[in-house]
Amino acid sequence: MKLFDITFGNNISGTKELFVKGGAYDAAGNTLRLKEGERADFGTYFNLLPHPQYKKYCGAEKFALSLRADGRYKLSIYAQTGGGKKLILSREAEGDCEAEFCGAEDGGYTFFIAEAMSGCTFYGGQWSAQGESARRVKIAIVICTYRREEFVRANIARMAEAIAREPEWKERLHVYIVDNAKSLGDMRGDFYHTVPNRNLGGSGGFARGMYELDKDPSYTHFLLMDDDISFDFSVIERTYHLLRALTKEHENASVGGAMLVLEKPVIQYEFGGRFDGLRFRLINSGLDMREIPSLLKNQSAKRPGYNAWWYCCMPASSIKKYGLPMPFFIKGDDVEYGMRAAEEFILTSGIAVWHQDFAGKYTGVLEYYIKRNLAVVSALWCPSGGFRPAVRFAYFMFKNLLLKNYDCAQVLYEAYEDFKKGYRFFLENDPEEVNARVRRLAQALSDAEEIEKLCGGKPKVRERDPNKKSEFFRCLFLAVELYMPSFAFSERVGVTDIGNPSAADCFMKKTVVHYDKKSGKGIILHFDKKRRRNLRRKSFKVFFGMLFGYGKIKKELIKHRAEMCSRENWERMFFAGKE
Repeated sequence: MKLFDITFGNNISGTKELFVKGGAYDAAGNTLRLKEGERADFGTYFNLLPHPQYKKYCGAEKFALSLRADGRYKLSIYAQTGGGKKLILSREAEGDCEAEFCGAEDGGYTFFIAEAMSGCTFYGGQWSAQGESARRVKIAIVICTYRREEFVRANIARMAEAIAREPEWKERLHVYIVDNAKSLGDMRGDFYHTVPNRNLGGSGGFARGMYELDKDPSYTHFLLMDDDISFDFSVIERTYHLLRALTKEHENASVGGAMLVLEKPVIQYEFGGRFDGLRFRLINSGLDMREIPSLLKNQSAKRPGYNAWWYCCMPASSIKKYGLPMPFFIKGDDVEYGMRAAEEFILTSGIAVWHQDFAGKYTGVLEYYIKRNLAVVSALWCPSGGFRPAVRFAYFMFKNLLLKNYDCAQVLYEAYEDFKKGYRFFLENDPEEVNARVRRLAQALSDAEEIEKLCGGKPKVRERDPNKKSEFFRCLFLAVELYMPSFAFSERVGVTDIGNPSAADCFMKKTVVHYDKKSGKGIILHFDKKRRRNLRRKSFKVFFGMLFGYGKIKKELIKHRAEMCSRENWERMFFAGKE
């Protein structure tokens, strides 16, 4: 049974060593050329064989490597573990070659090196295993978009090119493009079509796609994908063949895709994640995937509790069994649905997409959705009373007061006030109207010229580790500022990173700039004694409300979870105003 194809590279700059180390890749001809004596090392992110996963999930014991080539070369297959690499077999070959071997020891991965004995050209190859891919698989791909027509058309064109080479893919998948802006028109083809939708955010877009595909019993799986990712079609192929090869024991497993950072394309942002009610824990984040230790860490990664929806493939039966996503609009829907509906996650090196870094996408309005929705996720799936959520609220609220970010503090207040309304909020409110209300608190960025004039030159931002835990205790110490009189504040302008702000940078400053180094823009904020007092009073109200009322909210959310995620509730939102 086929596992996946050997791939030589793509058109994303800086990614070559994720595919092969050595040789010259001809993207136009999809070939790899080696000069006499030159080596090509395929112990890479996209071409290594994660044999322990295929043994566990597919029952594979015997494997094979086949190559299509011209010229003479030496083929060596190795097992890589933390103790080093161990030779499994070595042989000389001319032209096409196939080599069979038994699975290496558990742990690590398998890879091969080709060394040219004359000028060689490689045209492709594949890893396979003994056995049959007996399961029928048909995937409904759901892409949710809002005014990103260029990205969507480029991704559809990429799929169309691959499907033109293998037309049988038209029978294996279909793409639902859920258009929340209704700006794409009636785009449709042999393997895709658009679904016009109200602007119900990413949650509503993905839910609409799941709602539509659930009407067609021919689908075995659905694959949720962001509209602005860069990916190779080979990743979809690899997912398809993995699903076909799963044993009965693992037939309900979901396949997650890792995220690589588009601006630093060899860096892995996340290999699945976990949420404990207070903090996200990104698995294997920040690893350079050209390095052997990083590849080994992926092989021994902790089991994730969720996989983000930039690329997440789940059984279609999940929809009837567990319902549709929570009506969150944006943020946290993938976390909640993964914790609720994913019976098992499979992640391997080689199933991954590139996505833009999130640092430049942060806005204060997102805090409403992040804090409200994660409070719901915590209540539904994390065993805790009201103390931890109340402290979490107080920390973020008082930190924003220290940052002089009163608009964001107001957003947080509204987020927790809506959370306190419990399950009824999600059964009675219209997400479009809620979003319009929240967006009224959006802050305008000042341009670089205005900021430099205020700061007397280009601002300098202090670098700090975003994962450092000391910020909580620092904020406790600095909270004395919340009761200091206005005359005690300094006229000197404070500067902090807009995506990773520090209360210490803003301590006792009348004016602060939350600065974005990439764009040179930022938010100019000023100390406001009256707003500080008002928001401080509101904070205590919410804090004690969470402390003593959280148990009842939690109990009712759990009791009415199925109603919030039901087809009926989503139909209320999808078709609002229609008969």
